[in-house]
Amino acid sequence: MEDLLPEYVPRVYRYALRLTHDHHVAEDIVQETFLRAWRSRRRLRNPQSVRVWLLRIATNVWRDRLRSRACHHTGVRPLPDDVPGTVQEPGEAMAERETLREVLRMMDSLPPRQRQVLYLSAVEAMRLDEVAQVLEITSQAAKASLSLARKAMRCQFGTFEQQC
Repeated sequence: MEDLLPEYVPRVYRYALRLTHDHHVAEDIVQETFLRAWRSRRRLRNPQSVRVWLLRIATNVWRDRLRSRACHHTGVRPLPDDVPGTVQEPGEAMAERETLREVLRMMDSLPPRQRQVLYLSAVEAMRLDEVAQVLEITSQAAKASLSLARKAMRCQFGTFEQQC
């Protein structure tokens, strides 16, 4: 389990940050995710599905926090600029950062299920069956949510206006 930390902590953190929009809550979710993962490490049957397993645990931790109202989510706040990721040249990053902010703003306006499915599919590059496992929904529900999310994003971009 210790060898998974360098690879998966940033991924789980970015996912938690997208769910919560709060550094501190995201850090708490990451800690609780890896604590739960450590406690149930013997239940992991397929080591190749660690990413799905960890993101599913993170989703459940987030849901638990929402249910207990420990996480007072008062609305969508912008994603902070200091999210761990790859390093770019300042000139290249400037235009991309503005585009990314606009896309994330649009993504944040989606209903929660659509937002989660789109994030896991687009950002984490997960297959729909993996997304379904993480969110504990059927593959058909994941496919439908992804389709609705993509349509909403196209409408917000102003493309394909006849379909909106």
